[in-house]
Amino acid sequence: MTKQCDTKYFGTYAYEQNEVLSFQNGLFGFEEEKEFLLIQFDKNNENVLCLQSLKIPNIAFFVVNPFAFLPEYRPVPSDKEIQSIDARGIGDLLFYVICRMTDDIRTSTANLKCPIVINLHNNKAMQVILDDPSYQFRHSFSALVPKEEEGNTSC
Repeated sequence: MTKQCDTKYFGTYAYEQNEVLSFQNGLFGFEEEKEFLLIQFDKNNENVLCLQSLKIPNIAFFVVNPFAFLPEYRPVPSDKEIQSIDARGIGDLLFYVICRMTDDIRTSTANLKCPIVINLHNNKAMQVILDDPSYQFRHSFSALVPKEEEGNTSC
């Protein structure tokens, strides 16, 4: 059965219940928000999405597939975290990172330290803190922009 919700960027949005991501503990700083949708900004780009709260329309985050921009990214949630969303192992998981986007991609950042982890089989999700000092809360996109594209860095 199709449902609808109000969103920050898409107006009224139609979705199916099986698209809802369920966060038992919410997101860091938004612990009361338990249900979200992942909505593509561009139908041709599955790597940049909006994580939209179902409860409060103004709570929406830019998220990206970190592997599309940083193939060497290797997030490793704990066994307890993997089990808490009923996943059998890391192969059952999707990862997204929350971004702070600006008009210039070089000043945009991604939170590689605290990815969102989703069990692709049941849509249970959580945000984790990785125990890896090489990942930062504000990883700059400037290092990811190829030199030949530096003149075209607006979002």
